[in-house]
Amino acid sequence: MGFLQRFFYGRNGSDQLNIALLVLGLVTSFLARFTGSSIWEIISIALFALCVFRMVSRNIARRRQENAWFLEKTKRFRRGGAHSGASRPPQPRVKKDRANYVYFKCPKCKQNLRAPKGKGKVRITCSKCQTVFEKTV
Repeated sequence: MGFLQRFFYGRNGSDQLNIALLVLGLVTSFLARFTGSSIWEIISIALFALCVFRMVSRNIARRRQENAWFLEKTKRFRRGGAHSGASRPPQPRVKKDRANYVYFKCPKCKQNLRAPKGKGKVRITCSKCQTVFEKTV
């Protein structure tokens, strides 16, 4: 185990593009098996070779660029659309805090805001656009 850890230290490893290449390689391998066509076999070997090359590459910046390009091109096909994976914006803890806070949107910029329940009429300053308004909570 120590050998593999030392070998992969400073290398790219696996990412979403590698997984897609691996799946595509498996699909083309099955196509080659069932159709008997050698072109599918060549394509599957090339995809597997590219996958291995990307995993052991030390040019991490370039591999991250390639993966970011792939994620940008495929974001509408993945679950969650534009906000999937690491780019997902942080969600407020609405369920947990609903007993103690009231949630609403800023009238100017539509930023999600919260105020403590039971305080009556409060003056609120939006943290994003600095709009000041009053709200009964």
